[in-house]
Amino acid sequence: MKKHFPKKFQEWMPEIVFALSRYSFNSLFCDVRAGLLVSIVAFPLFMTFAIASGVAPNIGITTCIVAGTLASICGGAKFQIVGPTGAFAMIVHDIINVHGFEGMSYALLIAGIMMILFGLMKIGDLVHYIPYPITAGFTAGIGLSIIVSQLNIFLGLKLESTPSNFAERLCCCWTYLHTMNIYSCGLALFSLTFLVIMQKYRPNFPKYFFVLVLGVIFSMLLNGSGIETIGSKFGNVASSLPQLSMPKIFIDLEEFKKLFPAAFAIAFLGSLESLIGAVISDNLSGQKHRSNMELVGQGIANLGAAFFGGIPATCALGTTTLNVKAGAKTPVSGLCCVLFIILFVLCLGKFVKIIPTACLSALLLYTGWNMAALRKNKYILLAPKSDSFIFIATILITLLMDIVVAVEVGLILSAFLFIKRSVETTTTETFLKVIERKNKNETECECVRICGHLFFGAAPILHNTLKSLPQVHDVVYIDMQNVPFVDATGAKVLREFVAEMKYRNIEVIIGGLNKRIIKVLKKMDLNGELLNHLSEEKI
Repeated sequence: MKKHFPKKFQEWMPEIVFALSRYSFNSLFCDVRAGLLVSIVAFPLFMTFAIASGVAPNIGITTCIVAGTLASICGGAKFQIVGPTGAFAMIVHDIINVHGFEGMSYALLIAGIMMILFGLMKIGDLVHYIPYPITAGFTAGIGLSIIVSQLNIFLGLKLESTPSNFAERLCCCWTYLHTMNIYSCGLALFSLTFLVIMQKYRPNFPKYFFVLVLGVIFSMLLNGSGIETIGSKFGNVASSLPQLSMPKIFIDLEEFKKLFPAAFAIAFLGSLESLIGAVISDNLSGQKHRSNMELVGQGIANLGAAFFGGIPATCALGTTTLNVKAGAKTPVSGLCCVLFIILFVLCLGKFVKIIPTACLSALLLYTGWNMAALRKNKYILLAPKSDSFIFIATILITLLMDIVVAVEVGLILSAFLFIKRSVETTTTETFLKVIERKNKNETECECVRICGHLFFGAAPILHNTLKSLPQVHDVVYIDMQNVPFVDATGAKVLREFVAEMKYRNIEVIIGGLNKRIIKVLKKMDLNGELLNHLSEEKI
């Protein structure tokens, strides 16, 4: 129980420690069962995502074994299944194309350290403030990118080179359409159809694993028909456990500067995906994760992946969801998943090399379409135009430029739109009001009532209102009873108005203030321009 641990240590203690403190045989049975079911789905998927990232499938298995183990031991969530994901595929592919595998490993080291720092600085709590149109937009963009990246393999095209740009890939596939291998395309189409049908009528069926089995059978039956296999493309696939492989660490500052944007992209996306997965599993299970400890665990997992020659890893949303639905109880289910994947590698490794890449491309197309979730997200297009614009812009920028740029642009647009909406909710009203002065005499004054946040965006509204006052009375009352917040710009407008009215011998009273605003205004009023005009009395 958490209560048995000192409170100051609870926030930074891995979830598995709490789980093992009350572990039971029933929990073990549920975790082993869930781990077996998840491993059957995860084994082909992790190989597939590795291929989509431009590396051999055994690197995907290495990543899921190392990162999955460390994330389960060190993380702050109960049900995370960690490994290569579609979200990383395009980023890793581009990094390897530009900087090579060594550059990617170095970027992964930096990213792992950054994720740990994100957790220690408690940035994990901020994930809830990222607007949904942004997360849905870049996830959809990544899904569409994966689909286009696999078209040439799905159709069995013989390309001279594979462009990394989204538009160039489409044009290249169209140009080389005449090189299509009908056997490879037929096998991929059959696999994709099988996945769709099984999802509709038997959603719990281990369809991914079964597609690989069918692929192996077809590969043996159609031997010599020109169908590309994992073995023919990547050579012999290792059937042993991961080996320690120290990445080359560049001391050159220029190299660090070149790789830092890539490292930030890995750290940002890995953190976001892992926390989104934790929130989803919380909603399904009724449990609660610890965001900052989860980021620390994910950082350690990626550091481990870098030292064993792996690629970036994060929470795999589909398998994590399956883990919860399969009845997992603790992070031990993630360790069981890794254990079963190791058994698959040791026992089935010789069959992996004859798996057709067409089957894996079908898996990726199916996964990419699910990531895009265009039917699920179509309601965003019916939302306010600003949300729809952010969603579409994020998709387009993800496809045509870069996911980090897409998220940055999306956040900036969301910030501006939030400011605009906040300004629209801040209103002012002017009217005549009789108030009681300090000398107990009643007097008629011009009253300005402000409703909403008085911040830099809404400050011009107050400025224009105050400037337009008829000023026929010797007292102006500013009613801030309905103002929950004032920033430096709002305080500046008030100070300038008070100074101008003082010059004209018109008294200004600022009333209806809550204690928080009084404290803030007094703190910012360094020269005492407002001090004598603040009143804690409400009209």
